[in-house]
Amino acid sequence: MKKFSWLSYWSLILSIFSMPFLFALMYGIIRIHPYFGYFLVSLSIILSLIFGFMAISKSMERNSLATLAIIISIGSGAFFIFALLMSQMSGPTG
Repeated sequence: MKKFSWLSYWSLILSIFSMPFLFALMYGIIRIHPYFGYFLVSLSIILSLIFGFMAISKSMERNSLATLAIIISIGSGAFFIFALLMSQMSGPTG
């Protein structure tokens, strides 16, 4: 019988965790150093992808949660990179 394991659940939790944490950092709800916060966001996205791919590769695991977590974390990663690139566009010119 196929079921979900801790890999699927942690992958989903970490993929959902990254964006609210990023918005809390941007709007000053969480008071930590920005570089450490960006490191935590990128670490949660990377760990979510690793756990998701590990869960998909297991044969006795249902793949729906892991697939959803991978899709969410790829979207979160793209938004995170886009937000970092757009924040650099308002810098001084010249």
